[in-house]
Amino acid sequence: MISIFRSAAEKSLSVQRLMDGQEMLVLVLVLVVVLQFEGTRGGEIHLYHREGENVVLPSERSSSYYTCSNIDWLYSRDGRTTNTEVGNGKVIQSSLRASRLKMDSSCSLIINTITADDAGLYTCIHGSGPSSDHFVYLNVLTISDADPTKGYFTLQCSLWRYGNLGPCPEKSFLWLDETGTELISKIDALSSGQRCFSSLTVKHQSDTNTRFTCQFIEGNKVQVEAQYTAVHLYHRAGDEAVLPCNRPSSSDSCSSVNWTYKKNDNMNKEQEVPRSASLDRICSLIINITAEDAGRYRCRYNTYVYLNMLIISPQDADPTNDDFTLQCSLFRYRSGSCPDKSLLWVDETGSELTGEGDGYKFRGQIRCVSRLTVNLQSSRRFTCKFVEGNEVKIEAQYGSEGPPASSPLSFIMSTLKITGLILMVGITVGIIRTRGRKKPQKDINVRVAVDDDTVNYENDGERSAAAALH
Repeated sequence: MISIFRSAAEKSLSVQRLMDGQEMLVLVLVLVVVLQFEGTRGGEIHLYHREGENVVLPSERSSSYYTCSNIDWLYSRDGRTTNTEVGNGKVIQSSLRASRLKMDSSCSLIINTITADDAGLYTCIHGSGPSSDHFVYLNVLTISDADPTKGYFTLQCSLWRYGNLGPCPEKSFLWLDETGTELISKIDALSSGQRCFSSLTVKHQSDTNTRFTCQFIEGNKVQVEAQYTAVHLYHRAGDEAVLPCNRPSSSDSCSSVNWTYKKNDNMNKEQEVPRSASLDRICSLIINITAEDAGRYRCRYNTYVYLNMLIISPQDADPTNDDFTLQCSLFRYRSGSCPDKSLLWVDETGSELTGEGDGYKFRGQIRCVSRLTVNLQSSRRFTCKFVEGNEVKIEAQYGSEGPPASSPLSFIMSTLKITGLILMVGITVGIIRTRGRKKPQKDINVRVAVDDDTVNYENDGERSAAAALH
């Protein structure tokens, strides 16, 4: 009986081993088929870049191809529609990005100054069937800001990608400050269609230059990072301001760099700075500023420059009054964001002018405007300072030389000076002409005769004189 069970068990084990061998063979066959199927799809690559960079999408062209005339590049944003960007080796001019596309000698596709709209799937077709297709997934990282509310504003870091890749993993975004310290984000790794994003709310600090870094992490590796930089500049009217762009080193030209401008936070849309604007070799914007130039400027590379301008001007210029009012104004992106007592008046000794004193009366500060009434005949010097964060950011002076040349009072004073000069010249000319009309005296011939104690003067002309000496 035991031998019978043993024989049955051995047969069962043999059958099990055979079935295991068959399953293994099936698995091997399935793996081979999968690998062959993957081979028919060609290779694929995932690229990560920041907005504004130039990218190269490799074609992985077979060495048997010597020209790009049979190369096509297709683009799909979400898998629902596909557009041809390059056909038979030539850029399709109807493409929305045609002006930024070109192919190199290896048939790789070059896209200049990428934007979020360039993210998606690019397929390189070699023209010899699907087995040679090559897939490139372009991911673009951007940072944008929202206008502040109650002193706070929100930064949003977005990874734009092909719509069918699914959501981003949790904790795939990391925020850092300028010291490299990790910051806790308000919203982490949400997905909405083609975009994964993370938001960070920070306090608006116009007294400092700030920098925040957003990193996208996948597979324990930082795939791409982008920086948000806020620069605050303070100038007087007529100064030359240089607005930094922080252009990435991978960008080789300023020809594709564009600057945008918003005068204040009430504007719904940024205006583009004309291409004719002056740029230096690192794409910084150069402006000879006036009050109209104050506002927020943005270089494409996530650099926001807040240009503030301080100016002193007479509020009134009535020559019949001995006093007039000086107005100190700070023009900026957020016109109502000046703290109380941030505009200070001081005299030539550096003493702060408050209330009423000798030759002045402080009128107070409303938002970003402060007023000081001074005596017209005063030869003193008055200085207005903008102070923020216990630091003097900018100052302007009104001195004894009189009001600024552009003021109405200056025009009146200049007119009076010119009138006085003309009057003096006229009087001088009149005196000279009057003297020229007088008759010259005739020549006097004097003969002297001495007779005892008397000297006689005799004029041959009309007059004679005599003098007695005692």
